[in-house]
Amino acid sequence: MKKTCILFSFIFTFFCLSAIAQKQTIKGLVTDNKGATLEGVTVKNSGTKAVTNTNKNGTFTINANSNDLISFSYVGFETTTVKYTSGELKIVLTPSTNELQDVILVGSRGLGRVKTESPVPVDLIKISEVGLNTARMDLTSTLNFVAPSFNYNKQSGADGADHVDIGTLRGLGPDQTLVLINGKRRHSTALVGLFGTRGRGGSGVDLNGFPMSSVDRIEILRDGASAQYGSDAIAGVMNIVLRKNTGEWNISTGLAGYYDKKFNTYQFKDNKDYLTQAPIDGVTKSISANRGFNLGKKGGFINVSFDLLDQGKTFRQAASSDIADKDGLPTNTWRQGFGDASMKSYGTMFNLELPLGDDIKFYAFGSMNNKSSDAYAYTRNWSARPTRFPIDNKGKLIFVPSIMFTSGSGDTSYNPHIQADIQDLSMVTGFSKTSKN
Repeated sequence: MKKTCILFSFIFTFFCLSAIAQKQTIKGLVTDNKGATLEGVTVKNSGTKAVTNTNKNGTFTINANSNDLISFSYVGFETTTVKYTSGELKIVLTPSTNELQDVILVGSRGLGRVKTESPVPVDLIKISEVGLNTARMDLTSTLNFVAPSFNYNKQSGADGADHVDIGTLRGLGPDQTLVLINGKRRHSTALVGLFGTRGRGGSGVDLNGFPMSSVDRIEILRDGASAQYGSDAIAGVMNIVLRKNTGEWNISTGLAGYYDKKFNTYQFKDNKDYLTQAPIDGVTKSISANRGFNLGKKGGFINVSFDLLDQGKTFRQAASSDIADKDGLPTNTWRQGFGDASMKSYGTMFNLELPLGDDIKFYAFGSMNNKSSDAYAYTRNWSARPTRFPIDNKGKLIFVPSIMFTSGSGDTSYNPHIQADIQDLSMVTGFSKTSKN
């Protein structure tokens, strides 16, 4: 009996040691067929279901047992599966025989498809590639330069329209352009356009209401899609896809201004007909940061962005007050402070995905943005509207030096300010399931 117990104990210990010896943390390196390391390759152990990704050096670590099947998958490359035996793994991925093409999600009721197979015209704009080339520091202005179907005109003194940046597609109204973020509808602004402003009588999406640094790419469906999305997609659809990258910082900063010798009112500073600032105006300063972090061991992530923007006013008028000049117009006495509004804004946004199983994942994204803007309204002149000026009991003008001035024509004027403080909060969350069909 004693010998039997000792033998049983020995066998039990032997199997435990064998199991411990088999399960271990393995290391490896993934490269392409030219020897370049690949970052972000998905490494999955089919036996333990453990998942990880290669870092910026192309290396990875993962728990595995002897004879486990380890698969390596990466966009644009053939999936490779190997059986682990011992030592470090060195994996070489082969590019896919089919040319990698952009995958779009907008304009289809099914899964994403490559751009060339889309039945509708779609523009795919990668913000990281076009942002620096345009020297524009906000999303709306950037799109205006790179998207042929996108229309955006900066407003000036337009009863609130200066303070929101609404774009349209194909010249139609802003409430006829559907804006999606990660495939979910983005809310419209609370501002309704008045008088001759862009989108009069309608309300659209402020595309500068969230950090530009959070955007990976934008898909623009430049065709009517009301049959699929509803009446707010008559002009088209814009799908803003947020960043998903992890393990790296993306920080950018910029400084810009306008040097306009022809239309800047600084050239008329001695005439005192217009408000002026400096030879270079509209000075804009910006800084943005983006960082992603891995969550769990199944490919989850959270990506966080932050933007800060400080934009100065611009002052513009006709190049000459001589109507005989080809660029001349009469002195603009009814609009002495014509130009872009000043603006200070800051905002943050996050994008999160957390797989809960093979086909189900929890997702969430949201933003917070604060914007303070100041614009000049139409000029009030004493000669034209004396009822808009303070007077004494004898009907004489009470001159207030801090807000009034005497123009070159001798008239007394003041320029009201239109100011806005806008807080924008948004949050979307839910569960999604990937169909295998």
